[in-house]
Amino acid sequence: MAERVPFFTLFESFQAPRQLRLLLHDACIISGALDMAGRTLEVQIESSETLPQAAQDALQQMLAQQYDLRQVLLHFCGTGEQKGDSGVIWGKTITGKLTPIGELNIKQGSAIVEGRVFKAECYETRRKGMWTLNFNITDERGSVAVRKAMDEKEAKVLGGAISDGMWLRLQGKVELTYDGKDILLRPVNIMKISHTARQDNAPEKRVELHLHTQMSSMDALTDVGKVVKQAAAWGHPAIAITDHGTVQAFPKARDAGKGKIKILYGVEGYYVNNLDDRIAVHGAQDQDFDDEIVCFDIETTGLKVQREAITEIGAVVLKNGKITDTFQTFVNPGRRLTPEIIGLTGITDAMLADAPPPEEALAAFLKFVDGRPLAAHNAEFDLGFIRAGCRRAGLEFDPTYIDSLILAQNLLPELHKHKLDIVAEHLDLPAFNHHRASDDAGMVGYMLIPFFERMRREMGISRLQEINGQMEKLRPRGGGSRHPKHIIILAKNKLGLKHLYQLISASNLKYFKRVPIMPKSELLRWREGLIIGSACEAGELFQAVINHKSWAELKRIAEFYDYLEIQPICNNRFMLEKGMAEDEEELRSFNRTIVKLGDELGKPVVATGDVHFLDPEDEIYRHILLATKQMPDADKPLPIYFKTTDEMLEEFSYLGAEKAYEVVVKNTNMIADWCETVRPVPHNLFAPKIENSVEDLKALVYGKLHRLYGENPPELIQKRVDTEMHDIISCHYDVIYMSAQKLVQNSLEHGYLVGS
Repeated sequence: MAERVPFFTLFESFQAPRQLRLLLHDACIISGALDMAGRTLEVQIESSETLPQAAQDALQQMLAQQYDLRQVLLHFCGTGEQKGDSGVIWGKTITGKLTPIGELNIKQGSAIVEGRVFKAECYETRRKGMWTLNFNITDERGSVAVRKAMDEKEAKVLGGAISDGMWLRLQGKVELTYDGKDILLRPVNIMKISHTARQDNAPEKRVELHLHTQMSSMDALTDVGKVVKQAAAWGHPAIAITDHGTVQAFPKARDAGKGKIKILYGVEGYYVNNLDDRIAVHGAQDQDFDDEIVCFDIETTGLKVQREAITEIGAVVLKNGKITDTFQTFVNPGRRLTPEIIGLTGITDAMLADAPPPEEALAAFLKFVDGRPLAAHNAEFDLGFIRAGCRRAGLEFDPTYIDSLILAQNLLPELHKHKLDIVAEHLDLPAFNHHRASDDAGMVGYMLIPFFERMRREMGISRLQEINGQMEKLRPRGGGSRHPKHIIILAKNKLGLKHLYQLISASNLKYFKRVPIMPKSELLRWREGLIIGSACEAGELFQAVINHKSWAELKRIAEFYDYLEIQPICNNRFMLEKGMAEDEEELRSFNRTIVKLGDELGKPVVATGDVHFLDPEDEIYRHILLATKQMPDADKPLPIYFKTTDEMLEEFSYLGAEKAYEVVVKNTNMIADWCETVRPVPHNLFAPKIENSVEDLKALVYGKLHRLYGENPPELIQKRVDTEMHDIISCHYDVIYMSAQKLVQNSLEHGYLVGS
């Protein structure tokens, strides 16, 4: 576009509201581009007036609707800015070193700052002819009040030149406020500066599939209207709303996205796997109960697989209901034992001094096992250490194993706890030296004998691979308590939205326990029309990866999900301090494991941001929010803001350019395409009705009016009542008022005290 075209010449048929027409009276189009395929118009506008951001947003929406465009992007600059105008509003051009607003102090004397204006006002003081300009300015890291006293001539210049939302550079004197408790800036020079908001400039945009709004109470700060508009302005084709256990943000998201962007309606649920999270037999190897099984136990320096080491391995061979062979070895952990571990196990440093190193001890143990099935009590703990040790030593280890803890939970539901010593006492087994590996291993064998006999007698089974099917029947009777995991659920279509509401209602009304819980049994009942994702590090799959569960077990868990989720390393950096991972490379390996699972199972892997606030600078407000909950890591950096496509591609660049594009852009768009456009609330909703509610309300109100003020009430009172009644009746609120009146009246008649 070579010439300047007046705004209302180009948009001749556009009927703007009067206020907008006044603001755009001298606006001209100085450049523009129309993308016919994408139905997107982008133009540069020169105007002497500064349009507030809200007015710009409204104008873009109205133009898009008027000309049937998917998106209109308007970029404003002041008159003369294209010709090198300095932008000076008051004083002279400002040059010099900027000071971050958060670092201002009274000792500086003068300072130069830049920021966005908010709460601007200019008014005449009690002294006639004297005016005050007040506004605040923020660089999104700190804020300071700006005050300037001036005469009427200066006020005419500055009063209309500074408004909310504009960006300024100020030079002035730092002073104390009148009460001495804060600082303010007395401006000498004021310049208008340009400011470019964050942009998503990627040619193909991603879709955010994991986002929390302010409805994720005491956890997220994202304004749903703003984030939806931001995603639309960036050109994202869709955005998901996934608050914790609630759907309260859906209506506002629908309104903000209407005609501009697809809204994916979902939830991050508190998921409890009450069906198959506790499998008694893992692995495919099958044999008769009487065949040889190696029962084993280990002792360690602590509980964390990543940080602790094995100190003893004990094992026995169970065959035909008898123990036929034993194995025991100490293991040198390469460190000193703590007094707590010595007191618990009775193992001392002297006992381990000449013991074999872990790789030799594990090799000897595997030789003793010789491919036979294993059994252990709380097997995942013991197997986790054995797997980790074998992985470091380069030893193959992928056994079939039985967890006697799961058998005890399902076969002995009358017990409240199922620790090894408690179960042994209940079964009247021989006394043993608890917390010594060889004794505990023997007790596992003695425990399996009555368990196998009972399963033969009552269930008619006699082989390992028959056990799991029978355990599922017993789970409602046992299973113990479970810590809920996170899960993402998206509504695929109208039926899915209905099922999502069913799940959320049941989670709050039927299964609520500190949080609204969604059992897997309910999820399977209402699964049609839903898309289920594996969620963040608090999800079932990611937890299994962290705990180094076997590849077969990871595949079994991942099979349940429609897509698998990974997140930026910064989201999971807290694991380093908690000892859940050794370094950032291990965090990356967790994500690589999930990507490998997706490839092997043919399931899409998506990269999400787990968004909790809109912009990076909003993080400080979440720190405040978490501090009110007395979270120990409230002040730790956690930049879970709404990221651009390029930012997310950079986050996952360690996967390689092709795979990063797949998880960030391709697969997120594919999930969005799976979802139909649905309405969160149906069209045909009507206000309830009570017969004669208008007449009854008028009788009550005007009857009380005349009892208080007589037949001719004062004009002021009469007008006030008439106005209120008109608004109530015209908005059809009469039913609400009469419902409340009848409820209160009935309660009082029955002697119930009613308060509000």
